[in-house]
Amino acid sequence: MSDNPYQPIACGLHESYQYAVMSRTRLDLTWRDDAGQIHQARVLPIDVVTRNKAEYLIVRDPSGEALTVRLDRILGVINLTTGKNLE
Repeated sequence: MSDNPYQPIACGLHESYQYAVMSRTRLDLTWRDDAGQIHQARVLPIDVVTRNKAEYLIVRDPSGEALTVRLDRILGVINLTTGKNLE
């Protein structure tokens, strides 16, 4: 799975991730990792970064661990303040 080239996401969704970082909005995030495993966690978004021609959301999980999630591998995200899907 790690050989898959990055697929850019919609600009509006990218902006929503950036806003969640700036406003420190907790998210219920579901994503697929490099090995194809699906994960789900309630996280605090820390930053949106670009590395090696791909974009990532840096989050902190409930245990305080920082995780790096590739944006095109996010399967679902809910704003925990509003209960709505992030769009």
